[in-house]
Amino acid sequence: MNSMRLLERNLVPDTLIRSRIRTLLAARLAAEDQGDPARQQAHLMDLIRQLRASPIAIDTAAANAQHYEVPTEFYLPVLGKRLKYSSCYYEQPGDNPVSGLDAAEERMLRLTCERARLCDGERILELGCGWGSLALWMAERYPAAAITAVSNSRTQKSFIDARAAERGLRNLTTVTSDMNVLEFPAGTQFDRVVSVEMFEHMR
Repeated sequence: MNSMRLLERNLVPDTLIRSRIRTLLAARLAAEDQGDPARQQAHLMDLIRQLRASPIAIDTAAANAQHYEVPTEFYLPVLGKRLKYSSCYYEQPGDNPVSGLDAAEERMLRLTCERARLCDGERILELGCGWGSLALWMAERYPAAAITAVSNSRTQKSFIDARAAERGLRNLTTVTSDMNVLEFPAGTQFDRVVSVEMFEHMR
């Protein structure tokens, strides 16, 4: 049995997993160490130049093919009722991950909005909205807010628009755009910008 299968079956103790993570992190830090402050600063400036010269989002076509243009029906049986594609919040270690999924989604959505200090009446931009779990939740909880949700997937936009129409939500606009070319009309302003688990696709 390979190590991935052992991990998936939860047969590897946390202490062993944490030890391996620490080893990998130490190796990465050692590889990045340039030996003296001047060389370290030059290395950092090289990285900054590379980031400035590269696109904001990378491999967007591959990400779409792997995750975002997959038919929504694929995800309906495996995600909670909110179709939250990112993390959930289970309050107790013993919470049942299956029967408690819907509540865990709701808790995480609420916590995200609390941490972002969102208020009703604000203009809110969500970057990388997935299947609209947060965008739809915000539109329901903040009826006077104007919410703009951006996805690079037409499939996701269609799904979100249909859900918003079913629920009578008129304060949510969904935009399909690659983040590399995302533009809004001159003068467009937002009070809050939120993004959940999208930055791993960006530089």
